[in-house]
Amino acid sequence: MNGLELSPTRASDRLGLASAGRAAAVLSREITFADPDPVTLTELDDRLHRYATTLFSAPHTTLVGPVIADWRRVQAALGRRLSPTVHAELTRVAGYLSFSLGMLAVDTGDDTSARRFATLTEQFAAQLDDRLLTGTAHSLDAAIAFVTGRYAAAGNAAAKAAAVDHPYLHGWAAAVQVTVAAATGDEAALDAALNRLRHRPTVLGLRHPGWPPFDEVREACVVADAMARLGMPGARSAAYTAIDLTTPATLDRGWALASLAATTLRRDPAVAQAALLEVEDILDKHPSRVLTLRMNEILMLTSAHAERASRRAGAA
Repeated sequence: MNGLELSPTRASDRLGLASAGRAAAVLSREITFADPDPVTLTELDDRLHRYATTLFSAPHTTLVGPVIADWRRVQAALGRRLSPTVHAELTRVAGYLSFSLGMLAVDTGDDTSARRFATLTEQFAAQLDDRLLTGTAHSLDAAIAFVTGRYAAAGNAAAKAAAVDHPYLHGWAAAVQVTVAAATGDEAALDAALNRLRHRPTVLGLRHPGWPPFDEVREACVVADAMARLGMPGARSAAYTAIDLTTPATLDRGWALASLAATTLRRDPAVAQAALLEVEDILDKHPSRVLTLRMNEILMLTSAHAERASRRAGAA
């Protein structure tokens, strides 16, 4: 051989292959160790379901911190070189954590953050083409629109949530449609939405993240609220039914009591006042912007009723 020839190794170094090979080794190790271990994934899944079941029962102060911490950890993990399967699973987890934070933002009055989390939830759902997560994102849009007084937008978003046709979402989508119809006084739309609510698929026993399972307790609260808003016959009875089904000192009980207060303002103001005081006690322990808004509406009705009664007394 000619003494001036380069050895294969030296030629590779000159071309940069050895350097690239070392980088390949580093990348290989990153890929090998990037995925969280199975126990971590299982624990994240368990926490998703715990957040869902406690979304309306645990005080915001006990939920926000853990959900944000998990959300940040998952976002950091998604920045690594994950395997496709694990990347998809963590994207799903990130979507539901974003939904939970969006709902917490809604109920604490941070509409800007709520919209940002709603957009992020939709983006994660689009990456996965996940029907349940897509519908859950639409339902978050509906909640945001409702509390900000955009009832048409809330109804449209709820219809989109229902259109994904996932059994787990039927109850929640119909509940928003019932409440929107009642708030706008659209009795025809209310009848249709109540029919959808009553004929929703049974989801008890299903284990999904996002919303808690929609059960007969939530149905009773939604129906009582709608009937109270419109002053429908049987509204007081519906409120008492909801009270009987709910657990004391919970937000569900607060909604049931608010419905009772709304239906007894004129005929039995003492009952209404007692119900409102109990709702205030519940809100002291479990702050809820949505229930507080409803309380304020009822208090305005109370003031208006008292003012009319005072004028009538003065005229007499």
